[in-house]
Amino acid sequence: MFPAWRFQLREARLAMADGRWDEAAEMLTSEKLREFLPAKRLSQELAGQFVVRARQRIENGNSQAGWKDLDRAARLGAGETAVSDVRQGETRRRLEKAQNLLAQGDAAAARQALERMEHRRLGGTERRTWQMIAQHLEHSDLRARRGDAASALESLEHAQRLLPSDAPANVRQSFASRSAKLQEAAAAIHRLDAELHVALGAANWTEVLKTAESLLELAPQHSAARQARHRAWQVVGMEVTLPYKPNGQAAKWPWQRGVQANAPAGSTRQLARSGKVDTVINERTPGKRIVVWIDEVGAFLVCMSDEIVLGQPAAEGGVDVPILADLSRRHAIIRREREAYVLTPLHKTAVDGRVITEPTVLRDKSTITLGSGVEFRFRKPHALSATAVLELVSRHRTEPAVDGIVLMSESCILGPQSHSHIRCRDWTGDLVLFRRNDELMCRTQQAIEIEGQTCTGQAAVSGNCRIEGEEFALSLEEL
Repeated sequence: MFPAWRFQLREARLAMADGRWDEAAEMLTSEKLREFLPAKRLSQELAGQFVVRARQRIENGNSQAGWKDLDRAARLGAGETAVSDVRQGETRRRLEKAQNLLAQGDAAAARQALERMEHRRLGGTERRTWQMIAQHLEHSDLRARRGDAASALESLEHAQRLLPSDAPANVRQSFASRSAKLQEAAAAIHRLDAELHVALGAANWTEVLKTAESLLELAPQHSAARQARHRAWQVVGMEVTLPYKPNGQAAKWPWQRGVQANAPAGSTRQLARSGKVDTVINERTPGKRIVVWIDEVGAFLVCMSDEIVLGQPAAEGGVDVPILADLSRRHAIIRREREAYVLTPLHKTAVDGRVITEPTVLRDKSTITLGSGVEFRFRKPHALSATAVLELVSRHRTEPAVDGIVLMSESCILGPQSHSHIRCRDWTGDLVLFRRNDELMCRTQQAIEIEGQTCTGQAAVSGNCRIEGEEFALSLEEL
């Protein structure tokens, strides 16, 4: 009669042959089998297959499953060299990715990529060096955005001194270019600071507004410029709804990276005064739009373009927010200009009960009326975000039917707080959708699954995917 361990070994062989590797691994690591030589040999064979699959999964982007396979291989007794080869290969790949992010100027993303390496215990001393470089570069970015170019240069120089002798050429070139641009910016900020103080002293509010905007193009978080602009707006009345005159396209420094605004569809004022307004619809394609279907909350249309056309649905398209009502196909346009939103009427449009005939800056909680009765409330719920929300007040419907419209700038916050762009009252935490270059990303504090793959921290999402957490679930559908 065969001993019991031989029957268990046979079951492990069958499980391995059937592709049930996890089940076979559980059997082979049990106390009853692992002391027998035939079981050890089978464990070595299975470990080798786990190593091969781990490498394939990691290379295909399914890193979490790949690391689980590598852990199983180690427990089964895989050779140290085989496991080490996979870890070294992944270390090189991830370091190269972080270095490329630094060369592109995305210090925050590089730091996060390096933190994920630390979580996997990859890279050792070399990874720690690049972590310090990323931290200095991120600090430099923060100081630059606040207008402290001297401190920004100092942090950048710290990062440059830490660069290893074999640092990639694109990283060195990027840092040198950033240094030159920061020096130029320092001189410009110093000059504009002086001009701003002179304009404030003379109470020349038009010049204050112009100079503050120029400063904020260089340093978006420059506190004195923000305060001066706010004061100028109060004086000239832009805190209420007033006609708007654009200043043109803002300049961008290398550390101020973002999605480029779509070009305007044409001269909307001329169109509003001609019979061509409903025929130019064929010349425009709607910007990127995603419907966010949130379980037990509702549906929300997220418009990601800087220019949004509101009007009646048309078979040939061209409308970002189609409304089932007695409107023109191109009834009005909302355009994001820096932190402001400008409403351009093409047909009968009113703001807070007053009919407007020219581009008008919208304020928080403004009421927009299109035609005879389509009514929206314009809101900017988060003080630190340029993203805005349109709430449909009248009983009209959009196509597709949604509960709200989000005009997404840099991010869209889903959560229980009153400052969330999409209010999810029963959630205990936030989920943030945000842009990174041309990608849409999501970030949350808890582990989530995207199309069945477990993710932590932040991850890229496609325009059509399912996201699930312990207390929520939602689907994205790109139109």
